[in-house]
Amino acid sequence: MNSRKSILTAITSDDDRNAVVAKDEQIRQHLCSVNDLHNGQMKEFEIKTALVATSILLIRQNDKFYAYSSKCCHYKLPLVKGSLINNHLRCFAHGACFRVDTGDIEDHPGHGHLPKYDVEIVDNQVIFVAKVKDLGKFERSKIPANLVIEAKPVVAIVGAGAGGFTCADMLRQDGFRGRIILFSNEATLPYDRVQLSKQPAKNPQDLVLRDETYFSKAHIDLLLHTEVTNINWSDKSLTYKPLDRRVKSQAYDYLVLATGLRPRKLPTTLPGHNLSNIFYLRSLDDAGYFANTVKSVDTKNIVIIGDSFIALELCGWLTTGLNEKKTVSVVMRSKMPMARIFGQRIGQALQKIHEKNGAVFYPQANVAKLTGENNRVKFVQLETGDLIPCDLLIVAIGSEICSELYKNSPLEMTNDGFIKVNERLGTSVERVLAVGDISKYPLAIFNLDYVNCQHWQMACSTGHQAANTILNHYHGQTAATYDSLKSDLYTTPIFWSTQNNKTNIRYAGYTRDPENVIIHGDLDDEFKFVAYYIVDGFVRAVAQSKYEPLTSEVAEVFYYKKNIRKEDVENDIYGYRKYLDFKTKRPE
Repeated sequence: MNSRKSILTAITSDDDRNAVVAKDEQIRQHLCSVNDLHNGQMKEFEIKTALVATSILLIRQNDKFYAYSSKCCHYKLPLVKGSLINNHLRCFAHGACFRVDTGDIEDHPGHGHLPKYDVEIVDNQVIFVAKVKDLGKFERSKIPANLVIEAKPVVAIVGAGAGGFTCADMLRQDGFRGRIILFSNEATLPYDRVQLSKQPAKNPQDLVLRDETYFSKAHIDLLLHTEVTNINWSDKSLTYKPLDRRVKSQAYDYLVLATGLRPRKLPTTLPGHNLSNIFYLRSLDDAGYFANTVKSVDTKNIVIIGDSFIALELCGWLTTGLNEKKTVSVVMRSKMPMARIFGQRIGQALQKIHEKNGAVFYPQANVAKLTGENNRVKFVQLETGDLIPCDLLIVAIGSEICSELYKNSPLEMTNDGFIKVNERLGTSVERVLAVGDISKYPLAIFNLDYVNCQHWQMACSTGHQAANTILNHYHGQTAATYDSLKSDLYTTPIFWSTQNNKTNIRYAGYTRDPENVIIHGDLDDEFKFVAYYIVDGFVRAVAQSKYEPLTSEVAEVFYYKKNIRKEDVENDIYGYRKYLDFKTKRPE
């Protein structure tokens, strides 16, 4: 447990002078003829030297050539498999999007920019030019090595999850030179939370978004294990308490709320709700405890209550990711899992996949009580009378907003408890922004007023927009250094789910009606399908498995506000592609 609370990056040095000189040398390599690539095409090339072997991606756009690292900054997957539309290069897997002309990240997930290399045209031949030391890098930072900051203005960010961290990172990446204070109530560096339910045993070092060296270089004051206890909205100040220390105060010029969610607990009226071997997944420490407990020989029977992302992803890991076979039971109130998200047909197919891997499902079931022994759950009793043996109980029945800081505040809230924000993530209180899962915001691509998409990519995108809002306030969009800033939130919601080591689903768009759907492909055997979700005669979301890069292509159609009609995709799985041939700018 303690090893997860301080994650350091080892720094190695190369004392070989000749190697240092060699790394500083420039290489030139012939790639292809100018006519080998047409506008809108890309190709991956191998680059080999005595010191490094890597690959780069060559893109031709508007009769210009661009060369970048070939791997996405998010999970290092090959970008050549993605979509190239106008000035957007979008990863096939998780939708991270980069500008073709600069390599800068345009939309998330992921937080780095693509390393960019020089290209020369000599006698109609494309020549790649780079220094050896720059090859093999997977991402580029725009933070100068000799960064100097000023004491004012101060941006205080409460919460270091996807939205809070991205806001801090993009502030620095795009030129903010004031003070940034990032408050986290966890003891670990910001990390990739979505991996916890997909790979709970993964090395914590591999989940960290940035190491301690980054925070030092970026001059971001990351306060770990620190609770913000109160906000004085009129005075623009807050109080906070580090672990086992006295309360302190801090004035701010801008405040960003990114407090996120926490797992919904079992009701206190349920007998046995407070027994000791009941597990909730939220943090890196939770995942470590869970992985160790599951691997114990004493943990034979595992019961999961719930049927959504965390429940099903943990079910998949338990049935396909362990060396030792466990008995896994899933208790759910719904008729089939994840039907609220993907619809009943896909939900039923997912249940069959998990059942083939050994999971047992109890649909439309309610828990009557938990029977304990030595303060530990031994049986889960259902209202039907079924008694399920249990050595570890996983509760994944949804989330609650961490709203203590702003209850009874001047912030305007929605009826269901979210903070209402505008297209720039501004709240009803001046210079207070809210990002991520706690907010409801306009979804411009579909002209929707207030939506809440509790996905990693949307938390990152709102954090990015909050950073742009602050930068626009202090610098204005007319300043040359900031002419690429977004003035308002504009993104296509994207998420993905790893159900087990062979089953993935990728999703783009937004709908509240998963049953109005057109499905192509095979749900029963190969689980290779495309599902188009229809709203008022138009496609407003797509889910697919094993049809890359379809999700990323449809995301681009949504981005440009091109309406895919129901009849376009009824009999043609790729009927949306007629809308990909456009040269317009993003709708204003």
